[in-house]
Amino acid sequence: MTAATTIPLGAPSAILVRDAVASDNSALVRLAAACPMRGDLTLCMDREPDFFALARLEGERWRVGVAERDGEITGCVAASVRMAHVGGYATPTGYAGDLKVHPAHRGGDSADALTRFTRDTLRAFGGNALPTLVTILEGNRSMERRTIGPRGLPRMTRFATLEVHAVPFLLPRAEGVRGITVEVARHDDLDEMSALWRTVAPHRQFAPALDVARLAAFIDAAPGLSIGDYLVARRADGRIAGFVALWDQRLLKQLRVLGYSSRLSFARTALNALARVAGTPRLPAVGSALPSLAALHLCVPHTAPEVLRALLLRAHALHRGTGRLFLTLALDRRDPLRVALRGLLAQPTYVGAYATTPAGRWHGHRLDGLPLHFESALV
Repeated sequence: MTAATTIPLGAPSAILVRDAVASDNSALVRLAAACPMRGDLTLCMDREPDFFALARLEGERWRVGVAERDGEITGCVAASVRMAHVGGYATPTGYAGDLKVHPAHRGGDSADALTRFTRDTLRAFGGNALPTLVTILEGNRSMERRTIGPRGLPRMTRFATLEVHAVPFLLPRAEGVRGITVEVARHDDLDEMSALWRTVAPHRQFAPALDVARLAAFIDAAPGLSIGDYLVARRADGRIAGFVALWDQRLLKQLRVLGYSSRLSFARTALNALARVAGTPRLPAVGSALPSLAALHLCVPHTAPEVLRALLLRAHALHRGTGRLFLTLALDRRDPLRVALRGLLAQPTYVGAYATTPAGRWHGHRLDGLPLHFESALV
């Protein structure tokens, strides 16, 4: 992370944007908790104990910016750069995320100031033409209005819709797919896993460029993640046909329940009564975390949905009855792998994917010819 800098944005607003420093951690954790996701189930993201941990995993270079008014942090944003595949070729790419403004300070200049911080950071990282990915939860009207580039801010071009699936660990299921075996990965598998990644990733937009060293370094750096959290699928010849990590992210972040709607509260009472008989997980009380796993580094050729199916069935067999409610997995709506989810009662949340550049708009080739790869575990 770079040294702290201060950027004045004009006396009338009295807003300053600067690089976040370690002593901002507690304030940033509180800010994340103060920005809920509202619906039948109202949630917030608990980023204890280290708000910066996600940013460190996002790319080779990164910055977190904070907006201050009268010494109080009112918002934040993160920007990072990494090698990823765009149009089949590995190239430096940017990612802009974690834009949060405290509800008490929305409608002011904080979001614009943080967006300019992000634009300038990414320009310094990779130049005006740096392909940059932005994701926005569908229905977040205030963020969707920003995609047109108001007040000279970057314009964003939507090119994909992600479905972030919550795959529940509920009903008993068959444990496999004929002709495919699934087992826990070992360190000896890393070379073959990275070779498969190098084959699959060029066929997915914004899939990170991972060789064996980068994959091993990521596993070592990620809190709570080990090679034993990866499942590898093998065909009859013994070769790895696909893999995915099932990451328990409690050391990094957790979704915490802030409230249930009246309708869902009634359903929760019924489901929890059934859980006592069926041995299925109970929906947590308000204030508690949602116990879950996150899929990471999904690597399956688009022509082999049966391999993803085998991985998901094995995940279900391993984790049903452990107290975890579901596994989250992000797939592009156009992804042929989506058929692997049929009958698994997966509940999707929709997220828009947008491309832009520090210059202010996307001028590159069309991005909708290949499915988007997105690590929802890092959001």
